[in-house]
Amino acid sequence: MKPASEVLKRENALAERAAGYWLLGAAVVVLLPHVPRLPVWLGAVLAVLFAWRFLVVKRAWPAPNRWVRWSLTVVLVFLLYRQYGTLFGRDAGSALLATMLALKFLELQRLRDYVLGVLLIYFLIVLGFLYSQAMWLVVYLVAVFVLTTATLVRLAVPGARARFALRLAGVLMLQALPLMLAMHLLFPRLQGALWGLPHDAHAGLTGLSEEMYPGSINELSLSEDVAFRAHFQGAVPPPPQRYWRALVLWTTDGKGWTRGLTAPAQLNHEAQGAAISYTLTPEPANRPWLPALDLPAQIPPGTRLRSGLVLETAAPVRGRLSLEMSAHTQYRMYDLQESERRAGLQRPDSISPRVQDLAARWRRSAHSDADVVSMALTHFRTEKFFYTLEPPALEEDPVDEFLFETRRGYCEHYAAAFVTLMRSAGIPARVVTGYQGGEFNPAGNYLIVRQLDAHAWAEVWLPGQGWARVDPTAAIAPERIEYGTEGIRRLLARGAALGRLPSEALRDLLALGALEQVRQQLRLSWDAANTAWQRWVLGYDQSRQRELLAQLGFDDVNPLRLFGLLALLVALVMGLYVVLTRRRMPRPDPVQRAYFAFCRKLAQTGLVRAPAEGALVFAARGAALLPKSADDIHAISRLYLGLRYGDLAADGAQQELRARVGRFRPARGG
Repeated sequence: MKPASEVLKRENALAERAAGYWLLGAAVVVLLPHVPRLPVWLGAVLAVLFAWRFLVVKRAWPAPNRWVRWSLTVVLVFLLYRQYGTLFGRDAGSALLATMLALKFLELQRLRDYVLGVLLIYFLIVLGFLYSQAMWLVVYLVAVFVLTTATLVRLAVPGARARFALRLAGVLMLQALPLMLAMHLLFPRLQGALWGLPHDAHAGLTGLSEEMYPGSINELSLSEDVAFRAHFQGAVPPPPQRYWRALVLWTTDGKGWTRGLTAPAQLNHEAQGAAISYTLTPEPANRPWLPALDLPAQIPPGTRLRSGLVLETAAPVRGRLSLEMSAHTQYRMYDLQESERRAGLQRPDSISPRVQDLAARWRRSAHSDADVVSMALTHFRTEKFFYTLEPPALEEDPVDEFLFETRRGYCEHYAAAFVTLMRSAGIPARVVTGYQGGEFNPAGNYLIVRQLDAHAWAEVWLPGQGWARVDPTAAIAPERIEYGTEGIRRLLARGAALGRLPSEALRDLLALGALEQVRQQLRLSWDAANTAWQRWVLGYDQSRQRELLAQLGFDDVNPLRLFGLLALLVALVMGLYVVLTRRRMPRPDPVQRAYFAFCRKLAQTGLVRAPAEGALVFAARGAALLPKSADDIHAISRLYLGLRYGDLAADGAQQELRARVGRFRPARGG
């Protein structure tokens, strides 16, 4: 038979190995979402370090000594600094923390080292939310949190089985949920954050730029990232009316376009028809401008209109907003400002003679500015121009090369060429960039507008009408306006000739197969769930909190009352928890009840059993203090231990135990 010390040592070694496997697994799964953002070389280094630790646990490989660990640390920190130029911020900080976690695994020996590894994993879980708060990521990181907590349980309770550790971690998580929910719903929402996010926390966000050049908007045509969502109070406007204005570009050097004018706008228009009311929920884009259905009729608080009816916030949009807005899709503008006239006629010095001659020919043949616009659209429609998602590269003079050589372009090519031609004909014109179209989601009754819906069009100033929208892309590929970029992509993939197909043929080409329909329904349902998540979790601000409290009957609630209500709810939850756990406490069996009665009799003499005191130790202490009752104390204790942990027959021994306890009268004195 092995000595007890060897058995204990072996059990501790097995427990350490089990906890080591679990800690290694938790480290790997918490780093999986970070891997695509890490440099390739760092991912390879982390894989080697974790594999080394696995072989240390599995094959008893030697762990590196202190000098090797310090050398690795210095080299990796230096390489990280060379990679990022800093050791702070979101990207560099998360890479540094992942590296420190992998290096820590090479020196895991004492319990303190294991616990520190668990804490580093908790920090990496929090860092994951700096990149995304999507619902799937939250579910994933909650699962990682439960696994990490179960690892902590196995460290605290050596030899604990996996099922016990996971169950306890899950129970702890579920017990915390009511308090988490109460804190989320009732804690006073603050304007702004308690602390600033790292400067690179909003890097990598896609969206429209302040500049437009050939191919800039086309770069977004493959991005399915959501730009914004819109909930309409009434019917959703048809696709030809879904023009979402974001920026107006006035200035050009012949190659690219920039904003130029940013003065405050002056609304001087006549609305035609009723306004369309909707709620705009833009995604964080780290830019101040907001897409708005053309023409904005209501300016939300905290926003302003700039020249060209560009809607802006005071600071870049880095959080999720919910804006109540309205718009007129049909209107007439008045009073062209002199600054806008000058900006609307600005042309580069290098404009080509062919472009000027084409515009001059239209000008001589036209009776009005509207005739020039009509001639330009007819030119695009009748000549061999093509709409393509893969336009050829343009070099020195993009407008001239597009109009007279390639004749293949995306929306920005047509908008830039059209505005240049109008200005050459003496008509004030400007480029507008934003989004067009959107996908209706019946699962949530709202419109989804993605980055691939980015679009550019033109506006010209016509006497008696004001700024009028002209979309030359619609003259070439009306399918882009009616069916969006996704529909265009499907048509081009099936070899369709844009602008030349009857509606019946278009419907046949755009029809989805059974599997595609299922995939689309699942995608839209998932987006609806994510939208609800963003509305009530990520976008739960002061207005949402007031709305919820009003529905619960609390109309006038200030922060002090909120704290009181929160404290009351927390007390109720804790009280309910105490009641439920007390009810679940197991009732003592007959053997325990008899022994507890024995302990109460001894307590009357001043001999109180400590909660963690074993029966043998308590019996020895009682016999020493009450020598006249020593025989009875030892007899009762032996019976109890035999029934509780030994192999005594239950019936007869239980009766004897109850009889002895009933007759027991502790005698004081020596």
